[in-house]
Parts: sequence; structure tokens; C-alpha cells
Amino acid sequence: TVPDLGGMSAREAVHALIRIGLTARMSGDGFVVSQDPPAGAPLEAGGVCRVTLDRLGVRRFSSAAQP
Repeated sequence: TVPDLGGMSAREAVHALIRIGLTARMSGDGFVVSQDPPAGAPLEAGGVCRVTLDRLGVRRFSSAAQP
């Protein structure tokens, strides 16, 4: 499954994705605030994970579904 990248730095997120065979597409800078596919989604071999970063991201990230 796709790991939860929330709060990771760009470098940490890229390394985590490479380890499981996904390609990272990064947008922004700072820390991970969102990702697609979401954490826990099934892996697609050679797939791409879109990651959005923000300098204040650690405080704003939530992996839980919002109502």
C-alpha cells in the first residue's frame, strides 16, 4: 500500500516512494500536506504519487477524511 507521507520533508517522501517503486511528482516546498494516491491505497507498479508540499505543512496535514 501507499505509505502515509504526511509531515515528511521532500527528501524523506521521495526516498519512501522510491523504496516501494513509485515515482514522485512534487509541487511546492517544505513538508508534505497532501498526496495522491492517499495513504493506504493499493500500489500500482511503476505508478506516480503526486505530493504537495508547504512550509507550514506539518501543522495543516491530516490523513483522516474530512467531513
